[in-house]
Amino acid sequence: MKKIIITLFALAMMLPAKAQMTPEAVMGMTPDLPTTAALLNYWKSSNDPFANEYPNSDLLNEFMEAWNAANDQIQDMQEKTLAPGMKKNAMAGLVAGTNKTAGEVANMSEAEAKALAMSTMKGRLSSMGLSQADFAKLQRSDLSDEEAKAMASKVMAKQTGGLTAKDIEAMSHMTDEERAAFMQESGLGASMTAKMNADKGKRASSQKQYQLATELISLGQKEHSLQQKASGMIESAKKEGVALFDRKYRKADEQHREEIHRAAVEQENAIGEAAFKAALARLNAAQSAWFNNMSRFYAEYIPMYRDAVAGAMDCCRAELLPVKRQHKEVMEQLYALTQSAEYALSDSVPFEASYLYFELSKKITEFELEDELYKE
Repeated sequence: MKKIIITLFALAMMLPAKAQMTPEAVMGMTPDLPTTAALLNYWKSSNDPFANEYPNSDLLNEFMEAWNAANDQIQDMQEKTLAPGMKKNAMAGLVAGTNKTAGEVANMSEAEAKALAMSTMKGRLSSMGLSQADFAKLQRSDLSDEEAKAMASKVMAKQTGGLTAKDIEAMSHMTDEERAAFMQESGLGASMTAKMNADKGKRASSQKQYQLATELISLGQKEHSLQQKASGMIESAKKEGVALFDRKYRKADEQHREEIHRAAVEQENAIGEAAFKAALARLNAAQSAWFNNMSRFYAEYIPMYRDAVAGAMDCCRAELLPVKRQHKEVMEQLYALTQSAEYALSDSVPFEASYLYFELSKKITEFELEDELYKE
């Protein structure tokens, strides 16, 4: 149990202060994506077979340097701007099934934590109408039907205000008038009514909690779907790029590569200066044709890929972030209702959208498709 509390506290320590950081601020720290023209020029300068030296500017390394610098800055701000309210809520939240706060449990000795666990178990059993001896019986593999029925009857009596399976069996043979008289004479009518009235507020609270928990599950499903949508945009763009290459550029690419291989072999085996120069000319022509073909492909593919990365990031900003904010609001309502430490870190939820936005921007450096185009 102490490990859970320590984990919650560690998470809280990583979160930014609400007043100083927002999801939009994190997104705003993301370096601008290189333009399509810059990406195409980078590919050409890196793959030009006639380039005499490596280009001075390494676009992708420069982007990653800026990205890493922004990441360091975000991490630094997270560590230095701990939201006091986050820490306070995390430590003030109740540990499930107890009336103790996370802060109190975190400071308990092993013996105290064990005693709390035992007390909590006894409380739960008592609320069900069972004793510790009943619990021991339930753990046996040879529990008889009679014992199981007896315990079920205890639970029923606790939940209804005294009604047992034996009472139900007896009333099943009575008329409506006889049942009414039995309920009055036995005191069951009064005790069951008192139980219902006592539980009215509890039932309303439980119903609200169930409603909010169900809403939280629904929001979680939406979030997962949107996260898959964002990541899927980029993967789909790569698949479309391979399909584009197959459809318009692969045949010429194969021909140029074959010609490059033949010309290289001829050059290696050439005898005499004239034969060597002729083979070199064919090699240069084949390499130039290959480069021009690939340049046309990347001129068509890079805009598709960059749009996909930008679209995935925009999905995080425009679609995922609003859902994450709804998630935060529901967690806040659950925390107000239960004071449970489980819902204490709601401020962190919207930042999940901005962190994914930031991470997805790195995908722009993976625009080259050689591995996908030539995999066996």
